[in-house]
Amino acid sequence: MKSQRGFFGAIIFLSVLPLAALGQMIFGIEAELIIHFVCAAGFALVSLAVFDFKIPALINWAGCLTAGALAVIFLLQGVSQLVQNDSLGYFVFQILGQRLEAVLVKLILLWFAALLIFDSRGKTRILGFVVMTVVLCTEIYSYYLAYTGSSSDTEAGILKLLYLLPFVWLIFESRKSGN
Repeated sequence: MKSQRGFFGAIIFLSVLPLAALGQMIFGIEAELIIHFVCAAGFALVSLAVFDFKIPALINWAGCLTAGALAVIFLLQGVSQLVQNDSLGYFVFQILGQRLEAVLVKLILLWFAALLIFDSRGKTRILGFVVMTVVLCTEIYSYYLAYTGSSSDTEAGILKLLYLLPFVWLIFESRKSGN
């Protein structure tokens, strides 16, 4: 296996919605709280997994820092919901969670693009190309909606699920043999 951390980080990400639904149904825990903590764990593993792939070091370090920053933001958002502190909530949701989080998500998508270009081969490269094309089209559509005065949240919130596709691909990419 090329990357156990990448494999398990991707599994964690893909389990986020079922875990949130189960946590809410069985234990009465807010789904959003579970989502924040699960995403924090997933990004933490991905931040370490970037070094398991043959991508230029500078890009891997950028991917590591980006995923690590996202892990911290999601962790702080979960903590904010637990402690219900208005100041912390404002900071992590309005300041970190608006623009910075959006920029970091775009940067981690660039790391996935680098994985496609530099280290993916064979059938997983084809899957990666399809996945990244879908995500790119989703980004373009999001920009179009913003240009027309709307947003993807109000018009097509379900499209956010497409941002989980790179993690599906990461499972396959991580499972390949190291060389």
